[in-house]
Amino acid sequence: MNHSPDGLPDDDRSNAAIAAATTALRTHPRVDGERIALWFFSGAGPLASPFLHSPPEWLRCVALTYPVLGDSELVTVRGTHPVEAVAGAGKLPVVMTVVGHELPDVAPTQPPFVEAARAAGVRLQLIDVPNGRHGFDVLDHTDESRAAVTAALDAVTALLA
Repeated sequence: MNHSPDGLPDDDRSNAAIAAATTALRTHPRVDGERIALWFFSGAGPLASPFLHSPPEWLRCVALTYPVLGDSELVTVRGTHPVEAVAGAGKLPVVMTVVGHELPDVAPTQPPFVEAARAAGVRLQLIDVPNGRHGFDVLDHTDESRAAVTAALDAVTALLA
């Protein structure tokens, strides 16, 4: 996520960076530009909203890892809210990793998204890390953490195949 000079999240700069990166990726000669996954971690969760709301044809899945999916101390959602956006996902699969020891301000943002995804019939695959905490993938070198990272990678890879 890009930040403005005052340290606040800058969604416009972040969205421009995502657009530039996906264009560069999709046009790279070693990449099948019609089979792309986008992965959003933590406070970048709301940046997935445009891709959930109106998935491009080339997008094969969106992955979310311990995502902030609503207003919290970390993030103020600007634009389309992820809970509203997921209704537009249609057949786009979503792989979401959640942790049992989530930050108190982040935890309440996730269930409404899960409920909205299920209500919309979105192919939502939840990967639960019961003993994990926010940032487990870099902070906790446990069998459970390794298994969760492997499960998420396997899920996304399978959706790209």
